[in-house]
Amino acid sequence: MTRFQPWTKQLVVTAIIGGFLLLASVICQRMFHTSEIHLLIEKADEQKLSYELIIHNSLTNAYSFDILDD
Repeated sequence: MTRFQPWTKQLVVTAIIGGFLLLASVICQRMFHTSEIHLLIEKADEQKLSYELIIHNSLTNAYSFDILDD
């Protein structure tokens, strides 16, 4: 049976924790951006404003939102 070096186990645990934190960060960003987008659209529609929404990253929903001049 192969025996791992002590640092190998630490490296694996660190990689798993890092991956989990990265995934949690992406999920939180997506949720935050999605709620911001919905709020911006709702307020623009209430005031009958024209707007442009561009989603730059579909994974995190990074976006730009501009009110268009009529």
